[in-house]
Amino acid sequence: MSESVLLIAKNWPEPNSTAAGRRSLDLLVLLQTQGYTIHVASAAEATPFQADLSTFGIQSHTIAVNDSNFDRWLSQLSPSIVIFDRFVMEEQFGWRVQTNLPQALTMIDTSDLHCLRVARETAIKQEQPVDLFNDIDLFNDTALREIAAISRTDISVMISQTEIDLLQRHFHISRAKLVYLPFLATPPDPLGPPDFAARQHLVMIGGFKHEPNRDATRWLRTAIWPILRPLLPSHCEMHVYGAYADHAMNQLQARKERFYIKGRCTDALATLSQYRLNLAPLRFGAGQKGKILEGWLTGTPTLTTPIGAEAMATEAQLGYRPTADAGEFAQLVARAYGDPAHWSQLQHRGYRILEQNFARSTFALPFLERIEQIRATLGEHRQANFWGRLLTQNQYRATKYMSRWIELKNQLKAEPMPTDPIVPKPIQDGTA
Repeated sequence: MSESVLLIAKNWPEPNSTAAGRRSLDLLVLLQTQGYTIHVASAAEATPFQADLSTFGIQSHTIAVNDSNFDRWLSQLSPSIVIFDRFVMEEQFGWRVQTNLPQALTMIDTSDLHCLRVARETAIKQEQPVDLFNDIDLFNDTALREIAAISRTDISVMISQTEIDLLQRHFHISRAKLVYLPFLATPPDPLGPPDFAARQHLVMIGGFKHEPNRDATRWLRTAIWPILRPLLPSHCEMHVYGAYADHAMNQLQARKERFYIKGRCTDALATLSQYRLNLAPLRFGAGQKGKILEGWLTGTPTLTTPIGAEAMATEAQLGYRPTADAGEFAQLVARAYGDPAHWSQLQHRGYRILEQNFARSTFALPFLERIEQIRATLGEHRQANFWGRLLTQNQYRATKYMSRWIELKNQLKAEPMPTDPIVPKPIQDGTA
């Protein structure tokens, strides 16, 4: 019987809607190549857009929070590795895993550091700079929870070298607990996608449940597009794709100004390959950006900001200087849109970045070897993690009893009330 891996997911993976969903699926398929049987469990409601995991040979399970039935199910499944895809999942289920499967390797797939993203969002709202860690409040309430969860688990799978450095320098997390795994890609055939002359218009893509994408769309519409539109041919349009567009996002559409909100696209790669340029005007965020990777995969030159480029590629690799200035960004786009030679250079730089920074053949095997190494020395690995052990002893106790209390409360609510009221008897104090 093969060993198994369990992913406890906040949401069912939607690889065509979010980079996080794509990341989760890539990680599971990678572990599957090592012979693990893969299971995904979530308490989230099903969506029409979630992946059919059975087509990947992955088994799905619906679970509930604050439910001791999970303990019995987990013990029967007995996975060798348990992955939490958000720190909130570790908070909810980590103590149960630790109690029922103390020998299972536990890991968080952070996707991006939430405390960093929150800090940058706060800075943007306060009109403060966000390009340096020292300019923002990293030690926020989200950090208290996220860093505690990272400390309690055996390892964290990190998608960003920048965030590995941040965790070591600012939060003193041991490098031994941080395992790097970027987006994994197989560089495409450069002769495959349509060339410069066969493409037109500009595109931006990103799910609207993700606040950095919402902010980027607003900034693109209100600050960049009024400057950029006069610099482009009169037929050039801006098309913004994203799942879960609400009224506020749809209100940004302006047909007379050639700015369109297109909603969900069923195939991001097929869609991107038809456009001349891919824009990623992110003002805050963290981790790696799937929308930029997809641009390079389709041979679509991608222009972004310093936040967008972070953890993706250096300025030297990109061949241009990323900027968060609306006017400068508009100039970058206008030049790339109208200059075939420059466009071609940007396209080939994208291919080169895929080979250098994201090639599956470069990063997959070292990751798998590191996982097996930690599994083989798990006792020593945990012994060195004193602060994680301390937090486990204290935090899990509090979380455990809170969860037990909620479960009991829910059970009492579900019990039928008696039909006849119970009248208490008078208290006899023994006096005449």
